[in-house]
Amino acid sequence: MRFNRIYINSSLAENSKIELANDHIHYIKTVLRLKVNDGLRIFNGTDGEFLAQITDIGKPNLSVRLKEQLKKPYTESALTLAIAIIKQDKLMLAINMATQLGVTKIIPLITRRCQFRSVNIERLTKCVIEATEQSERLTPPIIEKAITIQDYLKKNNNLMLYANEHAKEENSILRISSSLNNRYITIIVGPEGGFTNDELELLASYKNTKSVSLGSNVLRAETAAITAIAQVRLLRCHSPRKRESNHSECHPAT
Repeated sequence: MRFNRIYINSSLAENSKIELANDHIHYIKTVLRLKVNDGLRIFNGTDGEFLAQITDIGKPNLSVRLKEQLKKPYTESALTLAIAIIKQDKLMLAINMATQLGVTKIIPLITRRCQFRSVNIERLTKCVIEATEQSERLTPPIIEKAITIQDYLKKNNNLMLYANEHAKEENSILRISSSLNNRYITIIVGPEGGFTNDELELLASYKNTKSVSLGSNVLRAETAAITAIAQVRLLRCHSPRKRESNHSECHPAT
């Protein structure tokens, strides 16, 4: 039997009792319609995942007891998505998909052609938690504050792959697989209309950046982000090191 799954921001340990927050109470009582003695799965991003049993449902509170640990915590390969701020519905789609595909950090980028200069961090956080619950991940990605592309490049020493519609197809992610052994990788995606010439020159000026092609078609920003992430994930999961480790992040949920 597959139990419903929720993320909470509290420490978890076997046989401990937890009082859930109001937003969880509404979801469990009204949406899931669970009752006393029903089970659900709880995780928090650090302690793994536990099977919990509802012990009390009152008007103001709901209590559960953690019965057993179902999954132990593990370390995911670091993968950052730095995406230019686009329309909210498109940005939410990109972040939802990025979370499902295993991104560990999300950076909203401010670029010259951005239509917006800020994001609603609270709404984006809710989006990543829902996607983490759905995708069977244990740890939601971190969402950082919006930053200009200039400032982000200055402080980032990771390998950075930036989607460039002008790049030759032989510079695809699938053909630079040797670079992906680097543990820390950032994917940079521009806004609708792409990066300006000045921004492309800036990106090319850093030694730890690589211009990559995502094919001959011009993609929307959210499509480009999902495509690039999926390609990096595919290559990482098929690298010799990953195959030997049989890491759970490389296998779909069942």
